[in-house]
Amino acid sequence: MESYGGAGCVDCCREHCRQRTPSMPVSATAPDRRTPPLLQTNRGQTAPRRFDFARRSCRLFIAGSFVIGLILVPCAMSAPTKSSKSPSPTPPRPNVATGTPFWHNPCGTLLTYDGSGGGATGAMISSAVGHDIMMMESESESDSAMRREEDIIHGIVVAAGQALTHAEQFTGAFVVETFHVDVKKNHDHWKGITLEWLEMAKYMPKALDVPLSKSYLATLTFRDVLHAVYVGMQNLAVGLEQVALDQDREMLPYAKYFNETTLKLRTILCEVSMAIYDINETPEPHVSRDIMPIESRNSRDNQSLRDWLILREYMTSLQYVIEAFGYLKSKR
Repeated sequence: MESYGGAGCVDCCREHCRQRTPSMPVSATAPDRRTPPLLQTNRGQTAPRRFDFARRSCRLFIAGSFVIGLILVPCAMSAPTKSSKSPSPTPPRPNVATGTPFWHNPCGTLLTYDGSGGGATGAMISSAVGHDIMMMESESESDSAMRREEDIIHGIVVAAGQALTHAEQFTGAFVVETFHVDVKKNHDHWKGITLEWLEMAKYMPKALDVPLSKSYLATLTFRDVLHAVYVGMQNLAVGLEQVALDQDREMLPYAKYFNETTLKLRTILCEVSMAIYDINETPEPHVSRDIMPIESRNSRDNQSLRDWLILREYMTSLQYVIEAFGYLKSKR
């Protein structure tokens, strides 16, 4: 059918009668099946804002989870707490000598050190003082009562003088090998440190190599000095026994000298105790080993310093005995 006036044929299906429309690219008219509908735009773009927001949210979630994990993992790996049922550690065994302390019976059989590292052996000490003690043990009560105070003082001073000479003979070498300085420098460095359990200021108040003042000497009595020296020397015996024990046990080079020191001290204690009986006095109760703290016995960190302090107080007490009894003798 032909067209009239340029109009198309009615119901004409031929090619020339179809309405012409401008062609458009498929991508501009039909949606891309590979892209989800939510990600399409009206302007033909495929990088939507909602997609960027979701991607950023995912990254933030992953990063946050990683940070939280770093915080929680150390807490989960912390050391477990100790169970209340776990056994407590066994305390260290005290390093204390056994048997009767030598200062409890100072006038018994005197001992000598044989240098074998096994302690003292039962032989009589070969000195004038030791011989005098043996003779005194065989004296009758009447003979003992007749001893004059001058003789008592003389015996104590002689024993203290011999002990001081013995101590001075090895103290210098001991200090140099232990502290690498001489005795004076070592004493000046540590003179402010004391062992309170020795109570030296209470019984024999004196500093090493510092003479007793005349005003102090004037206050002394024979009886009071005897009792004070007897207790103070027993306190020193507790410390020297421990020093000698440690020196023996560890096979240290001055074990022999410290063991001999305990023998010298025992001789002095014997003289003092017999002097107390001679003036019809009763000695104070024996000093116990317990006055020395366990920490001072077992400590290895400050053992050398402890040994020096005990040796220093021992020599100081010997100087005290010589000065105090020498003054009392001069007043007779």
